[in-house]
Order: sequence, then structure tokens, then C-alpha cells
Amino acid sequence: MTIEELIKEVLFIEEGIELTNETGPEDIDSWDSLGHVNIITAVEDEFDIEISPEEIGEIKTIGDIKKMLAQKDINPE
Repeated sequence: MTIEELIKEVLFIEEGIELTNETGPEDIDSWDSLGHVNIITAVEDEFDIEISPEEIGEIKTIGDIKKMLAQKDINPE
């Protein structure tokens, strides 16, 4: 599952809405603080990792999630 697919599932985003590496909370109404926690939890569950509070604080866009995963040698594509 790609990060975009995961976020669409977690935030209940309808098909046809395009998400890019630059997409962040300001672009998606349901990506609020609770949505952010849900995304983090879903990423941890999907890839069987633990994301540190410091890493969570650095996540501002979909690209940031991919960058963090790449640093853990995970390719979600």
C-alpha cells in the first residue's frame, strides 16, 4: 500500500482526489491533529515500525512521511 492510499483510507478521502508529496494538513480538512495521530498509527502498523516523537514533529507533508520511511530503509511504493 502506498502512503497516498493509506492516507486516503485513514482520512476517508474519496477516490479521484490527488495527493502529492507536497500535500499536508492545510490541503485536507480531515488532516487535523486527530487525523495526524491516525496517520502516524496507520503508518506504524502498516510498516511494523515505531515513529519517535521527534520524527512525528517533523512530519508536515506526505513527502516527509516518505523521507522518514526511507531513512528506515522502507520503500512504500
